[in-house]
Amino acid sequence: MTTSTPPIDREYAERVREVYGLTCLPRWGTRRNFDRPTLGGKVAKVARAMGTPYMPWQRYSADIGLEIDLDSGLLAYRGVDLTVPRQSGKTTTVLSVAVHRANAWQRQRILYGAQTGTAAREKWEDEHLPLLEAARAFAGKYRVRKANGREAIIWTKTRSIHTLTTNRELSGHGKVLDLAMLDEYFAQVDYRLDQATGPAMITRLNAQKWRVSTAGTSRSVPFNAMRARGRAAVEQGRQSKIAFLDWCALPGMDRTDPAVWRTCMPALCPAPVRGVCRCSTEWRHTITEDAVFAELEAMAADLAEFDRAYLNIPREDGEVDRDPNVPTPEEWELLGDKDSVGAGVVAIGIDITPKRDHAAIVAAGFDAFGLPRIVVLEYGEGTGWLRDSVEKWHAELKPVAWVLDEKSPAATLVLPMDRAGIPRMKERKEDWERGHLWIPTVPQYGAACGDFTDAVRGGQLVHLEQAELTVAIDGAASRPLGDGLWAWARKIASADISPLVAASLALAALMRFQDLATRAQIAAAAAPSTPAPAGDLYRPTGRLNL
Repeated sequence: MTTSTPPIDREYAERVREVYGLTCLPRWGTRRNFDRPTLGGKVAKVARAMGTPYMPWQRYSADIGLEIDLDSGLLAYRGVDLTVPRQSGKTTTVLSVAVHRANAWQRQRILYGAQTGTAAREKWEDEHLPLLEAARAFAGKYRVRKANGREAIIWTKTRSIHTLTTNRELSGHGKVLDLAMLDEYFAQVDYRLDQATGPAMITRLNAQKWRVSTAGTSRSVPFNAMRARGRAAVEQGRQSKIAFLDWCALPGMDRTDPAVWRTCMPALCPAPVRGVCRCSTEWRHTITEDAVFAELEAMAADLAEFDRAYLNIPREDGEVDRDPNVPTPEEWELLGDKDSVGAGVVAIGIDITPKRDHAAIVAAGFDAFGLPRIVVLEYGEGTGWLRDSVEKWHAELKPVAWVLDEKSPAATLVLPMDRAGIPRMKERKEDWERGHLWIPTVPQYGAACGDFTDAVRGGQLVHLEQAELTVAIDGAASRPLGDGLWAWARKIASADISPLVAASLALAALMRFQDLATRAQIAAAAAPSTPAPAGDLYRPTGRLNL
């Protein structure tokens, strides 16, 4: 995790102070583009109607997160990643964004998720509903459904529905989704909630995902990854479709110093009068120095937890036990080259998830320098699209071989592929024919998984930085096959690993059957000095659903 901080732009800080009255900028943060209009003002009106008018930091965050792109007229950001200390006003921020969405557009589907389904329902019943019930402006405009597992706020005029989700793997699947509000994101230990909501939003032009949280621990893998990537984007000045706002102190700062608090607690009153916030006649900062001193004293026996809760510094209470067979995110990242170009010799792997809710088609070929090149050709929901896609890629790429694991759900493709002119590969090498389907044995499948990891760690492949594979490797795990072999494990993986399985099989098939291509094609694919034939270049296309 980054421990330095970007330099302060005093001119920008002064403008933010003038516009918002905000004296505590996020230590890492997407900047407000003042040339863009924003829906932040309308969301602030919703918060005011609920009796919880926005503090400066909330208005600033809403204005950034809800900026409108001038060219498209749509929301500028597909996601908003927001991390602040506890008791800063996250609940009212989340709820006001959701209520605005439900009333601004017709038939919106909104999901709220927290640490668990129970926690989400408790927050919904104890905080969200009372705030709405106390708001006269919304009286008679919605009805509440409290049936267990079907909880919802249904808005009468727009027919929008605001429901709950959990961190169960399939909780967000099946219906389109316009807004996902993932609260207390630090509690997620895997990517299942992201994967449940992401594909459901892909077809919605104005969809957004908000991930809101205080820092967690070393086991908060998704949150820590979100934070690291957000900070890197800010430091590099990289354009992103995800707005990132991070209010925090840095490890080693004096936790007893109110000056430190004022750099990371945007809800802390910077200038109280006799201990009370008088910064505005409309709103109040929710935290005072006396309250923080009291918390510091009460938590003296566990100062690491004080740092997590009020300085937003993650608590290091044990490193995540990484599977030694799975490449680390850093090892994978080093091999990324989104501009890599491939040549005509390819093998293609297919995999389907156990519940048949997603499938992946992945190609392994060679780049211009002779390194194996991994490309996700298609990844999508369900399996109904697979047969047409197989025929399309078979005609377009003329692979040396297809490959799938017959002990997986992909086995249902064997007969349709045979009927489409892709029969099973013969056992004897002298009988092999280009473009046939290879069904590896269990030992061959285990070797394919191990060879893939070895290639990554040896720097012997290249990939296009596609999100499907990055997420799969982040959440992958292995299972033993005996005699030192192992395979990718679906049951204990924290992400959909079908792209990784297909990639491992495709790489093994490329190495095994590359000789089925003509000598000229092999030479063109493996020689750095020989450009690949223009007609044989391929790039990833299809339904990239993350």
